[in-house]
Amino acid sequence: MSQAAENIRVLVPLAPGAEELEAVTIIDLLRRAGFTVVVAGLDEGPVQCSRGTVILPDQPLAAVLNEDFDLIALPGGLPGADHLRDDARVQALLLRQSDAGRLVGAVCAAPKALASAGLLTGRRATAYTGALDESGTPSTGAAVEIDGGVVTGRGPGVAMDFALTLIEQLAGTEARQRVEGPLLR
Repeated sequence: MSQAAENIRVLVPLAPGAEELEAVTIIDLLRRAGFTVVVAGLDEGPVQCSRGTVILPDQPLAAVLNEDFDLIALPGGLPGADHLRDDARVQALLLRQSDAGRLVGAVCAAPKALASAGLLTGRRATAYTGALDESGTPSTGAAVEIDGGVVTGRGPGVAMDFALTLIEQLAGTEARQRVEGPLLR
């Protein structure tokens, strides 16, 4: 699935109550990789995240509903992940993304949005403790899981690993190493 970084487009839907550590880490590292990252708020205007940090999305989700992306990456947090799960537009985007064979990713509580769309059925997935209980999808407890075109991450503590895995899935191991090296992990 590896392609040139400058041609890769990523959508990060941002819901009120998103986990800011995850959102900013995903956005930052994918932009460091040279990807075009579109941060789209579920509504117009600033988004207040779960710990009170306010993020100004690039545009509202309504403006990008008909665009194609190589990846849709969902940050977790509560109630942000519930908003992503319950938003019909997000669910439709996830299904269209999966049907087209393009990558989807979700970290922390956000895999519940993937489960709601039926994208975790028969797949290995990880998530924040208890986040998938209602869906009946078991969580492996791994830091990051890759199964087909679905990447999931366990929680805020693995946000960097999750984002680096997304880079590797889209642009290859060398792209991941170019981003990871200067981070001095």
